[in-house]
Amino acid sequence: MRDAFKDPTLIMGMHGVLERHPWAGRVSAEFDLDEDVFSLAAKRAEAYGWSSARLGEAAELEGARWAHNDAGGDWTQDGGVREAGWLQVSVTEGPRGQRLPVLPVATVLGDALRRVGRFRLTGLHTLAPLHLALDATPALIGAADWFALADPDGAAELTMTVSGRESGLTGRTGQVREYAERSADGRLTSVEALPAGQELTAPDLPGLALPLTGEVQTEGMRQLMAFRCRVREWSPDVAAWTTEILIDALRATGTTDPVLLTVSTG
Repeated sequence: MRDAFKDPTLIMGMHGVLERHPWAGRVSAEFDLDEDVFSLAAKRAEAYGWSSARLGEAAELEGARWAHNDAGGDWTQDGGVREAGWLQVSVTEGPRGQRLPVLPVATVLGDALRRVGRFRLTGLHTLAPLHLALDATPALIGAADWFALADPDGAAELTMTVSGRESGLTGRTGQVREYAERSADGRLTSVEALPAGQELTAPDLPGLALPLTGEVQTEGMRQLMAFRCRVREWSPDVAAWTTEILIDALRATGTTDPVLLTVSTG
């Protein structure tokens, strides 16, 4: 059996309300299209040069960020919050110096959903293989001004959680908070620790459609930390950035086991 703590699997789920374009069905019928999250994500990842789902020599993409494993999503049209898109990939150990591809995966998912409809993001969850995480603090601090350049009227309050199996995470909440504030360079404000729940199925995660994809990989995990903070805007890019901040803070405090991270807004 593969060592669960060395598993390079990264899973991301994008949650929100998807309103499909009224013309989507007509165009699909006209051109005999059968597009779903799997096909759209694979096409988009290849277009960016991040991955290829092709077989044979074409699959050997130099500089690939991940190997495409699976994807899906709930496109139920009832106006409710759904896990509209999820992507499971195997993160390669190259190219050298690259961080875990959190933003690239979020970009691919966001592109796929916006191709088929109007999408309002309410939450993001990520299973992250922390043993492959690199020191991203300088890059995250450098990116902070990008997120400061935002309309202050678009400010949002976020809830962030950390779930895992590692008992060593106990007592590190203060350290993680300090590292997160440092990496955000003051762009995350009013950061406060919240009481952490014990079960991943707890109904107190705003903006997320439960159960989260990745139940097999997250079996035995429990929620160990929770935080509330404010950001200048809410977008897929911000959700990915705050996820990376959590990853880097956990790495800096010595965590190497897989963790499940959520970022959501009520």
